[in-house]
Amino acid sequence: MTSVQDMIRADLSPHGAMEMLFAACEHLPGGLSAIGYRKKKRRMGARAHERFAKIAAQLTPDDIAIDLGANVGEITTELARTGAIVHAFEPEPETFKLLQSNLQSYPNVTLYNSAVSGRDGTASLILPASFSDIPRSASKAASIAHDRYRNDEVAAVEVRTTDFGRFLNAIEGRVRLIKMDVEGAEWDVLQAISDAGAMDKFDLMFVETHERLDPAMLPVVRQQQELAARRQHPYVNLYWT
Repeated sequence: MTSVQDMIRADLSPHGAMEMLFAACEHLPGGLSAIGYRKKKRRMGARAHERFAKIAAQLTPDDIAIDLGANVGEITTELARTGAIVHAFEPEPETFKLLQSNLQSYPNVTLYNSAVSGRDGTASLILPASFSDIPRSASKAASIAHDRYRNDEVAAVEVRTTDFGRFLNAIEGRVRLIKMDVEGAEWDVLQAISDAGAMDKFDLMFVETHERLDPAMLPVVRQQQELAARRQHPYVNLYWT
């Protein structure tokens, strides 16, 4: 089995002439910087999905996996089929009902009708305007971190929030795999993990970052990507798309 350190070296830095070129373009002025970043992330994102698929396929009943932002459970089901112990979080109430229905045959899965963040409590979950027409698809963009989609047609939904740092520390045993797609709340969650001293509680994490919703976050994203590439443990892939 490939070590975490080997995966960090292979996945979290640009490789090959094209990726190195795109990475160099990130330091150019104006729009060229954003273009270089997008092209680099697209290539490294494809590599992230390949790695995730390999890791997920290697899970066993002795492993623990967590799906943050489970939606209706496509990835949760993929994880559950391995027999691993799976924890899955989905905040939107109607989507959560579909998640429950889809995962009801897997006793190894625990579902939480909650968003993840840096605190226990409640928050407003903002839904896209299209939610009333295509709820299954639109709920993927629901967020507690921004109000990009707020309008007069769709009201916010009050949802429970879970301090993920606390949650992670409370799990008995090491978590093998975490997938996070939480529409902008990823930075609060990562900070909560760090504040709780829980970075040593898991081996691998794949995170979709949402700087497209807030371009001002791009320097922070790049900084965090560089930090992740220098770690020895854990593996935190911020190129998942």
